[in-house]
Amino acid sequence: MNQYDPMKGNASGESPRREDQNPNSQSDTYSASDNDFTYGTNRTDEGRSYTNPDGSHGFIYNSSYGSGDRNRSYRGIVIALATVLATLVIGGACFFGAFMAVRSWNQGKDDPPPAQQTGPGAETSDGLIIDDQGREEQTTQHTTTDPDSRPTEPPSENLNTAPLPPPAVDSIQKLPAERKDTDGDGRAEIEIDEQGEVLTSAGRDAVSVATVVHRVSASVVEITTETLVQSGLIGQYVTSGAGSGVVISENGYIVTNHHVIDGAGTITVRMSDGTEFPATLVGTDEQTDIAVLWIDPGEYDLTVATLGSSFDLVVGEDILAIGNPLGSLGGTVTEGMISATAREISISGLNMTLLQVSAPINPGNSGGGLFNLAGELIGVVNAKMSSEEIEGLGFAIPIDTAYEVILELIDHGYVKGRPAIDFSVMDRSTFFESYVYVYAATSDVVKTGDIILAADSVRVQSVSALEAIVRQKRVGDTLELIIQRNQKQMTVSVTIIEYTPKSAAPAS
Repeated sequence: MNQYDPMKGNASGESPRREDQNPNSQSDTYSASDNDFTYGTNRTDEGRSYTNPDGSHGFIYNSSYGSGDRNRSYRGIVIALATVLATLVIGGACFFGAFMAVRSWNQGKDDPPPAQQTGPGAETSDGLIIDDQGREEQTTQHTTTDPDSRPTEPPSENLNTAPLPPPAVDSIQKLPAERKDTDGDGRAEIEIDEQGEVLTSAGRDAVSVATVVHRVSASVVEITTETLVQSGLIGQYVTSGAGSGVVISENGYIVTNHHVIDGAGTITVRMSDGTEFPATLVGTDEQTDIAVLWIDPGEYDLTVATLGSSFDLVVGEDILAIGNPLGSLGGTVTEGMISATAREISISGLNMTLLQVSAPINPGNSGGGLFNLAGELIGVVNAKMSSEEIEGLGFAIPIDTAYEVILELIDHGYVKGRPAIDFSVMDRSTFFESYVYVYAATSDVVKTGDIILAADSVRVQSVSALEAIVRQKRVGDTLELIIQRNQKQMTVSVTIIEYTPKSAAPAS
């Protein structure tokens, strides 16, 4: 009897011939050439079983069986390796974050940043709601060109050490208001002329836009700033900023925004004809966002703006904004109207009453002039509201407000009477919370290292929140603080003092 080897075929060495081609059949019939016989097979994923004519049984495994298990095994190994790798990456990131947090803490204790005082006019600013667009970078080691930039690193000394002129307050000329406030509500009454026309601040002196531009454009200047910054990561680098200003006196006084020059080490003023002058900071006030610079014009013939009256402005009055948008387009003129004469808005935590205008305002316009059609300076541009859903919302500081601050800055270098506290604080945060940290103090009431938890029963978690409370006080008032010292909470009382910047000195 021929012996059948299922791996080789029948005894003659021939392979079985498949008679049943039905793919769904669970049994197959084969025929050998020498000796006809049949045997049944039952197929599974693993292989097939068979029965020989002599009644013996066997099983033939598929050669591919087990590959799925091997693939699944490989996938398991890959997933395990990926999980281990992801765990290492996340763990490393957490470790690095904790390391940097501790490093920042230690640096804060050992090398404190410039004081973030709680009185208005503090040395640093978080900036306005606005001009943070169109940023370019060029580097000496690292230089950033950013219109209206506001560096937050320690300011270096201004390199222009020329002596300031005597504080000639009478050299700053301003026109008086002509409209009346008959009901005492602080707003001027609308006046109608003989033709039934509403009288604007320009009155009968209004001229064409082209005439105004011809008269006043040379009084608007470009301002560029540079600040040397120390960084533990990349070393020294220079930040550059750009804005605008307006000449307000023949002896070289210029008004601009606090946020344009805040923290600047060197300030340069560029006239409309390209002539440049180094500028000295006379004084600055964060609360009103006004700063005064001085240049020594020498024999240069300055064009001086005439200060008008913002009290006389009416809604719908035509105005012009002239400035240095994008920090590179000095002398740009945009036209619009007064949209509101006393708009209450909050900028960087400071409540301000501003003129709202429809004239296009762009980064670099800050500090520039807002003029009526009589060519009078009636505002200092300082902000725009920017959003995909917003157009034509620009703001300017009324010249009546700016004028009072200008005189204070020229006389004293700062605005007298601003409330402040006599220790320096900074924002600190952990993975879980933010808080106010005292990093410089000289009294026994509040000490270096204290954490301020609340002021006048209001919880504070940032310097700006503390500042807002202090601004409601008057010099000599008492402020109650809940502080944490050496893991213990206690309540202390401090006296509000008058804010006096370290650099403040009368122009003499």
